[in-house]
Amino acid sequence: MLTNSQVTQFEVFGFLVLKGMLTPREIEKACNDFDIGLASAQEGMDRSGIRGQLNWSNLRPETPFLASLLEDQRFFEIAQQILGEDSVGCYANSNSFDGDRTEWHPDTVHPDWRGIKFAFYLQPLKRTSGALRFIPGSHKEPLLSDIKKVALKESNDGAIDTSGLNVDEVPAFAAESEPGDVVLFDNHTWHASYGGGKNRRMCSLGYFASPKTRWQDAAVKSMVESETQLVSKFPHLARHPHWLNVYA
Repeated sequence: MLTNSQVTQFEVFGFLVLKGMLTPREIEKACNDFDIGLASAQEGMDRSGIRGQLNWSNLRPETPFLASLLEDQRFFEIAQQILGEDSVGCYANSNSFDGDRTEWHPDTVHPDWRGIKFAFYLQPLKRTSGALRFIPGSHKEPLLSDIKKVALKESNDGAIDTSGLNVDEVPAFAAESEPGDVVLFDNHTWHASYGGGKNRRMCSLGYFASPKTRWQDAAVKSMVESETQLVSKFPHLARHPHWLNVYA
């Protein structure tokens, strides 16, 4: 569980770095599962764009440890603490990046969507070697929208603005991490990475809040009904269509 101080930091800044949340033995298990998933992904996917990214779901029998983390109380209790006791575990993914950067972006632009992501890397990452970067407070208005006024060199849709700011030119906090550290952030928080090497290995877990208002309900339905947007954020749904029936 988060301390009161950590909850406040998360609410104000939109992210937290949780040191040593996973043990060395658990990282070893994660690496074994990652290798299995990567081998499968390389058979059917191509790396593209500046990210050079492969992305796949861990919710399958071949990767039991990474699949189990979605229901691990260390993660789920934090999700409940932030999103409510009826929060929903949504995905457990792995990502391999070959590009030297990830463009600035939030994971959702829908104002009534409430969700969080846990991310952890399987190798040490520093500011200049691909650690996640966050713009503090960018999960809330007006900063959430104001950042769109700034010309950025790369965009989430693949467009390039040669006059825009490079990833490392945007004022930000670099969440440097060692294997076992976990980064938690709000789905609205603007984030990126810079200087990464080949096969940067990241695992992620996603949770969303059970809707309490008609606007929040509409937000979840919008995410489900927009297949392109949903599957790009949660690729395992393409393989697990039963989840779509929750709000379809």
